[in-house]
Amino acid sequence: MEHPFGAIEKPLHLLVPEKRLVHASSLCVYHSWTQRLPPGAIEETDYSLSVTSPLFTTICLASVIPTVELTMLIHELVGTFSVYRPPREIREELQRLVAASRLPIVDGWRPSLDTEGKLTDLWQRPPLLTIDELRDLALEMQNCTGVHKLNQALKDVHGIASSPLEVQSSMLLGMSRRKGGWGLGPFEHNKRIVLSRRARAIARQNVCTIDLYLEGNNNHEPIAIECQGGPFHDGNDRAAHDDNRALALQSMGITLIRLRGDQIYDAKRLEYVAAFLAKLLNKSQKAKSVLLKRKELELRASVLIDWWTLGSYSVKRAPQFR
Repeated sequence: MEHPFGAIEKPLHLLVPEKRLVHASSLCVYHSWTQRLPPGAIEETDYSLSVTSPLFTTICLASVIPTVELTMLIHELVGTFSVYRPPREIREELQRLVAASRLPIVDGWRPSLDTEGKLTDLWQRPPLLTIDELRDLALEMQNCTGVHKLNQALKDVHGIASSPLEVQSSMLLGMSRRKGGWGLGPFEHNKRIVLSRRARAIARQNVCTIDLYLEGNNNHEPIAIECQGGPFHDGNDRAAHDDNRALALQSMGITLIRLRGDQIYDAKRLEYVAAFLAKLLNKSQKAKSVLLKRKELELRASVLIDWWTLGSYSVKRAPQFR
């Protein structure tokens, strides 16, 4: 591919320095920024194109997408995954390179494959941002439109996730009940557990990485949650090692819960999961009121979306940033 537009869906989002340059277009969405750009806001590419940095893109989107979607977007930017759904021709070429073991690793980007070696939409890569960078940006640009929403979104980001399913599970189970969640978090993402000698012998590995983790305290033992079976979760699930890992963790007093995508997508099943987890945590769970039920439905509608569409929005007029 000689030009990046082959991999970019329309409409294109263009940043312009003056409001008079904004006009209606079916191919482009214009964003005007009339103040001086913050350092590092623009990055050059090898295709004679300038693009906004991940940090500046976040502040631009903060004013035009809902807070819940912004939380999900931040999870992806600070996490080790991206969802990419290429056009058919590009997917076929990528698959050909994967089959021939010739797909290059560029800046740490690796595709997640299913059990048959086929490409999924999930890619692993190093984090694009850190939570501290976003907090510093919010402090520096505290008078900018969208910063309040950015700060609100950051309150529900805890650690570095490696898949959309982890984020969806963490938000639905962990966010406060008044926001539509079950109030059982916050969860630590991708917790690194150094195994004991006995656990190492059982699992035949020295370290386990847990998708979602709750540290133990006087009320409950440590709890580890592994997310499996989501549409964007890594197709190479660690099925062959699951039983040994579970026994190894349990030998260390850690309770392991395997959470599947279909349990997340079914509201009633997730309610049962939440009740089971609350019991393990020794937390009393009152029945949700009509208002809290409505909040739950709203959160589910926002979180359980096609992740590839995250950040997309319809505009009747171009948003103005100040």
